[in-house]
Amino acid sequence: MAVYLILMALVLVLAYPLIEHKPNVVKKLCYVIVTFGAMYLISVFRYGLGNDYYSYIYIFWNIKNAPGLSIFNYGYEPGFTIVTKLISMFTADVNIMYAVYALLILIPTAYAIFRYSENIWMSTMMFISLTFFYCSLSFIRQSIAFAIILCAYRFMKERNHFMVLLFIFLACLFHSTVIVLIPLYLIAAFIKPTKITVPIYAILTALVYLLSWPILRLAVVLLPQYKGYLELSFITQGYSPVYIIVPAIIAALALIAHFTGYGKAYPKESALFTNFAIFNFIIWFIATKHFVIERFSMYLYIMMIMFIPSIARYYMNCAKAYLARRKNPDAVVEFDKTVDEVIRSKHPEKYAKNAGTEPKKEKAVSQPVPEKAEAELSDIEKEKQRILAEIMAEDGGDSDIATKPVEAVENKKPEKQKKYSSVFGEQFKADERYMPKNRVFKKRRNGFVNFVTRPVTIFAAFLAVVVGANLWYNYFGLTVSEKGFHGVMPYKSIVPQYTEFVLSKESKDEKNTNLRSEDNFLNYMYRLKEGENFTAIISARGDVTGGYNDGALSAVKELGLEKLLTAQKNQRYIAIIEGGKVVREELSKDRIDTGVIDVLGYKTQIISDAGESIVKMGNKNYSLNERGMNIVVLDNTTRNIVDKVRFKTYYVMLSATR
Repeated sequence: MAVYLILMALVLVLAYPLIEHKPNVVKKLCYVIVTFGAMYLISVFRYGLGNDYYSYIYIFWNIKNAPGLSIFNYGYEPGFTIVTKLISMFTADVNIMYAVYALLILIPTAYAIFRYSENIWMSTMMFISLTFFYCSLSFIRQSIAFAIILCAYRFMKERNHFMVLLFIFLACLFHSTVIVLIPLYLIAAFIKPTKITVPIYAILTALVYLLSWPILRLAVVLLPQYKGYLELSFITQGYSPVYIIVPAIIAALALIAHFTGYGKAYPKESALFTNFAIFNFIIWFIATKHFVIERFSMYLYIMMIMFIPSIARYYMNCAKAYLARRKNPDAVVEFDKTVDEVIRSKHPEKYAKNAGTEPKKEKAVSQPVPEKAEAELSDIEKEKQRILAEIMAEDGGDSDIATKPVEAVENKKPEKQKKYSSVFGEQFKADERYMPKNRVFKKRRNGFVNFVTRPVTIFAAFLAVVVGANLWYNYFGLTVSEKGFHGVMPYKSIVPQYTEFVLSKESKDEKNTNLRSEDNFLNYMYRLKEGENFTAIISARGDVTGGYNDGALSAVKELGLEKLLTAQKNQRYIAIIEGGKVVREELSKDRIDTGVIDVLGYKTQIISDAGESIVKMGNKNYSLNERGMNIVVLDNTTRNIVDKVRFKTYYVMLSATR
């Protein structure tokens, strides 16, 4: 956990000097490079981390070995398939493969946060603590997809539907589930969250939740090929209700902001992303019954790392204006701009052209145009106007109207009022009174109410809730289970020094206990190297190297099993390791039988063959005698057996059985 805690500390500690204190584009860029650079290093130097780590190695090898267009026969999205094939054309190193995948995830994410986020450190913190970074260590295809979607944030704010749909299409090339974003985006764009629509959402959610099983049964009647899915755990089981706490907090904050100052000042983006927050909560709520649906929330949830910081910046700007005007009512407050706003302000013509509008220009001072002299009225016309004026005056009307030409009066039509902010439309008009620079804050008679409603208090409370909830969820997710979010705990690395350092901190009893519970092949090899009190006997049955990847080979090399590094698929193999040192190692195309030898005072016989593995001590065979690498480990002090394990070294996942 220390690796992740250090990462989070880095994000928070650098926030003030690089983001909050005298911010500028260069300092913001430095912050993003340092924080996302740290994430990249964690991604690149990991080993066996994430639920799908070995699955993607297996996919990589399949695509690498597939000729021509047959690479598309594996059922993966075309964008991901092509990228993986391109990587495999240059290298067979899975560490490089994961390094490229990490770039495809982290660079678009870092770019979007750097350019568009209104609070960069908060967006970065939320990217980690809302599990998106941890997800990127496991769900590669979906993580690339949400990184692409995040780059569409600007176009969503602008309601540029064509560009949003284009980004959704690009993301679908890496994970097909992104298609669900099309209807959700269109609903969010055209239906505002109001006092009518929000209760309707709640009623529909309750109905779906209560009737989910009848709906699923009806679905398999229409699609009978999916009937077997109803019995799978990801359909029958759901998340603990604790997982909806943070989505509920985010939805509540979004709704409060939408119906108060933020939503009135920025109605266009507030309506869209508040809908996203509501839909995200709905999906997580239903996931407490069927957790498979949680995958669809990611493309909505990722937008919260931009939307919530936007609300926070609004409250902060209100607080700045409030404090400045307490000292000087006429104070002009300068607010921090996003990098995108800075760039646009320097090149207004370029971005106005791209947006299809002309850049705003200062109004030229109009030159007075001499009025045309009106023709002098005849005596009869003058008399008519005088009589009309007297009549209008008696009726209480405006006598001036009588002096205006009849033609002008007739042509003057009432100005057509535009309707804004309809429930089923895109017409939005910002209320300038709620902009931070224009806000007027009432002073309440009640001292407590006055304190609570101060913008400084509101900003502090909002910040405390967001940061507190995120840090709690981050810590909760890493400690609630042994594997943490998406299988990222404990952190495991291809760097030998890191693993050796971690293992050196364990006591003897911890070493024995942890060895018995270690399922990761690389870590097991390092534990044998660091285990000065261990004697390990290895006997291979069948293929002992077919599933090795670069990380496994590096661990074998560190342990000193030099002959195993050169082993072929159908060779036999045995080894003995005492106190972290290799004392015997044999490799042969034929059956290996050591005969009776002494190991820790036990009469021991070790046999390795295509269909047999024996580690016989006394009259008992302690080998699990299963295909792959069978290992028996003894405690040098007590001479008791510490562990008996088989690693599937013929299979890419190198999984363990006991």
